[in-house]
Amino acid sequence: MGVNKPFTLPRACRTFLTGFFVFASLVLIGAACDTTSQQGGAAGKIMPNITGGAGEVLVVMDNFNWDNATGELMKDILMEEVPGLPQSEPLFDIIQITAASFDGFYQFHRSIILTTVSSDLESRIRFRENVYAKPQIMVQLEAPTSGALKELISENADRIQGFLVQYDRQRLMDIYKDTKDPALQKEIADHHQIRLAVPRGYNLDFSTDEYTSVSIESPDLSQVIQIYDYPASGPEDLNTENLIAKRNEFTRKYIEGPRDNSYMIIAPMYKPIAFDLQINEKEVVELRGLWELENGYMGGPFISHSVYDSRRNRIVCVDGYVYYPNQKKRIKIKQLEAIIYSMEII
Repeated sequence: MGVNKPFTLPRACRTFLTGFFVFASLVLIGAACDTTSQQGGAAGKIMPNITGGAGEVLVVMDNFNWDNATGELMKDILMEEVPGLPQSEPLFDIIQITAASFDGFYQFHRSIILTTVSSDLESRIRFRENVYAKPQIMVQLEAPTSGALKELISENADRIQGFLVQYDRQRLMDIYKDTKDPALQKEIADHHQIRLAVPRGYNLDFSTDEYTSVSIESPDLSQVIQIYDYPASGPEDLNTENLIAKRNEFTRKYIEGPRDNSYMIIAPMYKPIAFDLQINEKEVVELRGLWELENGYMGGPFISHSVYDSRRNRIVCVDGYVYYPNQKKRIKIKQLEAIIYSMEII
């Protein structure tokens, strides 16, 4: 497991779309977006809950297009590699069905891409919410020909991907805000002057005015959120080199491995991927990458957000990392990501 002192815890982006998905996740897609009430449709009736697993997308497309260039393009969008993981994992898992099968259970799926090709249609794309269930999202694409459908998907690839990623994250954030642990929230606020929606199930490992750690621990999993802050000379301290050095400084001090002189560092062979974001009107630097133990044999992915707090002239970092050997880590990182994106300076 991973270690929080004094406790002992047991590639770069391939394409523009990968980089975009982090940026696009900060804002709702600015296209026409049909929405219905969270309580139901236009008539206000209660809607059923969504079905489908986390990270799944249901694609309704005829087999001819799915098995040709149009389907390959859609797969490229949805199966773009998640950045910063030790093994290749796609953004989404795909279920494909034809329109003839799209009824009943399938209509309640959490995330749907619905395509229709008919000669009497004009090309258009719509981003919709809560059509058959809640909280559901749907990307609806209509085109007169197969070629026009492929062109429509190509022109809107970034928007499709960003829309799905945003809502996947927002669902988790809403759940965590509704189930946050008041005691942990107060502990973090008292020491670091931030709000953070840490859900129940996390335990407090260690807490001081400069460093706090909370985690979920099991025999085969460590899922950890660490918060630390330090004085800064200004927003120029939000540079990648400085953030890497500071993370290594704090993890060397507080996260030790099972062997003597063993501690966590950012894996030097894999430079983290950095994104400049804006959240809650604050400039945020996001790092995604891999950690490892110096003088040890453990490692895994991490994600961090760092913000300059001008009121207190400091840098605040909220960092999440996973130790989950020989297992897929996409869902675990997305869970940490939802907590990290909830950070608010108070």
